[in-house]
Amino acid sequence: MKIFLSLSVLVMFSFGSLLSQEQRGAFIAFDRELHEYGEMSTENLPDGKLRFTVFNQGNQPLVLSNVRACCGTRVNDYTKQPISPSDSGFVEVQFRIVPQPHRIRRTVTIQSNAENRQTAILRIQGAVVEPKGDITLQD
Repeated sequence: MKIFLSLSVLVMFSFGSLLSQEQRGAFIAFDRELHEYGEMSTENLPDGKLRFTVFNQGNQPLVLSNVRACCGTRVNDYTKQPISPSDSGFVEVQFRIVPQPHRIRRTVTIQSNAENRQTAILRIQGAVVEPKGDITLQD
């Protein structure tokens, strides 16, 4: 019985110390993971430049090791220096929005040393549509 009681106490202390340890490493988060343009008129298109903010919510520096985009989207710039804990960085992308009706579906893939996600995907979507004309009623 003494052995069982001793083992129980040892297990409780070991489990308690595991719970009290803080998570170590870099933890990545973003201001948004989806940029939704919604419907855009062919006559009033944005410039196609976006800036995503990257946050390090961990306790070790976050390093963005590979940032790439698909489908004619260009990564203009991103934070290349380690991002300190509780600090932020950025990823800037650009693409051309063609002034004809079509759907926009782009992705930006970010690889890092983050403990929670070593690969993260940011999404860009929307639709270019013909302008809705003024409706005039005729008698």
